[in-house]
This record gives sequence, C-alpha cells and structure tokens, in this order.
Amino acid sequence: MVEHAATMSHRQEPVPERRTAEPIRSAQHPWVKRMGAILSGAERDGIVLEGDRLVDDALRSGLQLEVALVSDEREQRARELESAGVPVQRIAAELLARKSALRTSPGIAAIAGPPRAHALADLRLDANALVLAVAGVADPGNLGALARAAEAAGACAVVVVAGGASPWNDKALRGSMGSLLRLPVCTLASVEEAAQALRALEFRLVAAATRAGVDVARFDWSGRIALWVGPETGVDPRALASFERVSIPMAGAAESLNVTVAAALLLFAAGRNRSERR
Repeated sequence: MVEHAATMSHRQEPVPERRTAEPIRSAQHPWVKRMGAILSGAERDGIVLEGDRLVDDALRSGLQLEVALVSDEREQRARELESAGVPVQRIAAELLARKSALRTSPGIAAIAGPPRAHALADLRLDANALVLAVAGVADPGNLGALARAAEAAGACAVVVVAGGASPWNDKALRGSMGSLLRLPVCTLASVEEAAQALRALEFRLVAAATRAGVDVARFDWSGRIALWVGPETGVDPRALASFERVSIPMAGAAESLNVTVAAALLLFAAGRNRSERR
C-alpha cells in the first residue's frame, strides 16, 4: 500500500519544467466515464472526491486513491500529488468542468473505492462513548452535515441505517467537510439490527423526539449514548417504541426543527465535546 503525505501544503515554490503526459480530452476516456457513472449512481463501487480539501482529507484518512484527475491548468498541484505517491492523470480543464458535480469545478477530482466498512463491535469505546445513529434521512447534504456535527460534538462513530442517503454520496461527503472520512461509519440493514448491536455494547438508545420526550435541559446524558435522529416520517415509530426520548422545547409557532439543527443541539447537550478540550 502506497503511503501518502499527511497534508498537502499547496506551496508556492517554483516548479521545475518537465515533460508530462497528454491531458485527457475525450469524454469517452475510462476515467471520465467512471467518474460520471459514480456521480450518477450507475456505479456504486466507488466514490468521487472533488476539491483540494476533500482529497487531502481522504489522504490523511489513509484512503487509497485510484486516480486523481487534475486540471491541466493546475500543474503544480499535479506534481505535489505525484510526489506524495498518488496516481495522477491530467485532464483538460473544460472537460473536468463539464463532468463536475459542482457549479464551479475546483480543478481536481479523485476517484477511490468506498472507505472500509466498520463494525460496531470493533470500535474502541470508553464508558461515555457517544454514537450518532441516523435512519430515514434521504438528503445526502443533511447526512453529511449530521456527520460533521457528530464529529464536532465528540461522537466516536456514525451509524447509518440502510434505505436513506448513502454516506458515500458525493453531496454527503462534501457536506461532511471530511467528517465521513475521519469518523468510523457503520452501516446496518435496519433499526432493529442496529439497536440490538448497540444494546449488546451497553449503549442507551435515545431517540430525538419532536415532542413528548424529556426536556433536553433535564435529560440524563450519562453512560454510553446512541442518539437516534431522522425525519418525522422516515422511521416506523414502532421501531423506536422502546427507546428513551429527548425533546427540545420550542417557542412561538415552530412545530419542529431541521434534523441537522436538532441533532447538533442534542449532540452538544450530551457534552462529549468537553473532554476533547481538556
């Protein structure tokens, strides 16, 4: 396995001249077709990482890249990656922009296999471990934002129940700002399967409830906590019937909060982020 540099510096030193391979100019090139197929969902055996930050986050996480497609207008970046042992293919800037999922192409897109699967039983857990469990969230941007909040709040993993957005969707990856690459992600087939696995590890199962839960200010957050979130219609309520429930009191005429806002408030209320600052 090739070891990649932990951080790409994007240094501004002069780049020595050297001969480079002709850039890809055809949309029929295998790498271009693979990128398009992954972004469209036609291929599910890979991920696309667009932008310098996401590519660097992937390298820091140890993810092996199949290739980095770098605009022919970004020769210095291409050479930085090559010096770190990354397979690089230069590509015409206009072609990469046409294939990009972003309004403005950042000039770099990497292709990789999905990050390795994590099993709950393999996680390193302390007595106050916090896990975010997500079920029924269909918007990949929301899923990414949830993972970002979970990492910031000190969660040790994200559990994703199959059937909602994939954590490896390009929008989810971008929305997470790298959190989905840094946090262990455990995917399970159903709420019941995930609940059983978490209970076996002595987690308290706590469902975020719009109403009828214990006020967040009075809730007991001690011990291992698995905080469950999802849209109101995304999970069969019977699956959560045995869970503890916690609610955020709301003023005015507001009926509910966006799932990412509610999850962030509850994750930080759990207080696990405090240990990270000691």
